[in-house]
Amino acid sequence: MPDTVGTVRQLQDQIDAISAEHAAETRDDYRIPSDDPEYKRAKKRALNILSARDHSSAELRDKLLKKEHPEDVVETLIDKLTNANLLDDRAYAHGYVRAQRQSRSLSKKALRLQMRKKGLPDGAVAEALDDVQAEDEHELAFSVAMKKAHSTRGLPREVRERRILGMLARRGFPTGICLDVTRRALDEV
Repeated sequence: MPDTVGTVRQLQDQIDAISAEHAAETRDDYRIPSDDPEYKRAKKRALNILSARDHSSAELRDKLLKKEHPEDVVETLIDKLTNANLLDDRAYAHGYVRAQRQSRSLSKKALRLQMRKKGLPDGAVAEALDDVQAEDEHELAFSVAMKKAHSTRGLPREVRERRILGMLARRGFPTGICLDVTRRALDEV
């Protein structure tokens, strides 16, 4: 089990270390003193949330607002966390793409939709997906099709084909790739 208390303290120290120079860069509309009780409560909750896993700015904002923290406090906190590099939408998007491609074998299209739901900016989404090549997409779809072809070996070819195509479509792969890799997988297995 990770040392969450140590992680939270470390995150708090990093936020507290933000210089006055960074504080001056935050928007004037959202200046809240660091000793404000609402700010302290929101900061504690944000650090606990971030110690569990990374979040996008929009996800963290939504969670804090749902817990009824004032919007101006949340915006100030988001700015400070971003300035302290504890909240980085671009890094989060890159990590998210890498993790989802490995664990769930999702296509670029499916990843784009999921990241938009998480509130990531279009620039961060596009940059993270630029790393995914068309060949990688084809290879990933083929490995998913092969896995499904092996697991459906005793069934008639039409049933196997329908199941593989459905699985690939649900993962967001384009129709052309789905048809190609399904035929190849069924021919090999």
